[in-house]
Amino acid sequence: MPPTMNYEPYILNEANMNCCLKYKQYCRSPSPKECQTKGPPTKERVKKPSLSDQLFVPREADTLFWCYYIMLHGDSAYEMLPNKNSLTAKQLKIDYVQKIRENKVTLKIYKFDTLTNLESNLANDDTIRIQTVLALCAIDKCNVMFVRRNSYVELLLNDVGPTYIVREMAGHRYHKQYGYEVATESSLAQIRTLYKVDSLDKPVKGLSAYKVADLLDIARKLGLETTHTATSKQKTKSELYEAIVQYFR
Repeated sequence: MPPTMNYEPYILNEANMNCCLKYKQYCRSPSPKECQTKGPPTKERVKKPSLSDQLFVPREADTLFWCYYIMLHGDSAYEMLPNKNSLTAKQLKIDYVQKIRENKVTLKIYKFDTLTNLESNLANDDTIRIQTVLALCAIDKCNVMFVRRNSYVELLLNDVGPTYIVREMAGHRYHKQYGYEVATESSLAQIRTLYKVDSLDKPVKGLSAYKVADLLDIARKLGLETTHTATSKQKTKSELYEAIVQYFR
C-alpha cells in the first residue's frame, strides 16, 4: 500500500493561514513541514522589512486608515482583501459613516470632533484624521495610544483586549505616515514619560492654568530648552509657555 498522505499542512484553516501570513512578512513562503515544526524564520536567516521589530507601516497611501482596519479586523482580514486601493478604502469608510450615526451618544461623551466633521472626513477626504480614528476606537472599545513626536493621547476602554500604539511619522510632504504596534509594558512606560495631551484640538490650556513648575515639566517632556543658551538663565513663564504653544503649531 502506498504511504498515507498528511494533508493537514495544505488545509485552508486558521493555523495555516496565520503561518503563511507570518512568512509573508519575512519575504518568503514556508514549506508545509516548516509550518508544522519551525514557525517563522529568524532574523538571522531573513531580514524583516519593517522600521522596527514591532512597528508595521501599511503600504497603502492612507496608512492611518489601514492601521485602524487591521486593529479592528486583524492581520488575516487585511491580507485577505483582494484589493486595498483607494476605492476599497473609500467604500469601507462610507460603511463606517453608519457606525458613527448609530453611536452619537458615545461620541458626544468623548468629543473628539463634531459628528458632521467625522462623517465628512470618512465620506469625502482622501485620508482619515486621527480624531476620526479615535472616535471609531471609542465605539469599538479599542485600547489605543496615539503618539505624535513627544506627546501622546491615551484611550483605554477595556481591561481585556490588547493596547495598540499608533505612531505618526515623517512621510510624504503632502501627508503623514502612520504605523502601529501592539503595546508592551516597556513601550507603554516609555510613552508615559512624554507629554499627555487631553485634547488634540487644544493641546495647551491658557497661560493662567499653569505654574512655572508645570511649564518646566511640560517643556522637558517635549524636549524643549528651558534655559537661554547664551546666559544659561531659566526662561520666564511667558517664554516657556510660548515655546510650548509653538511646538504644537
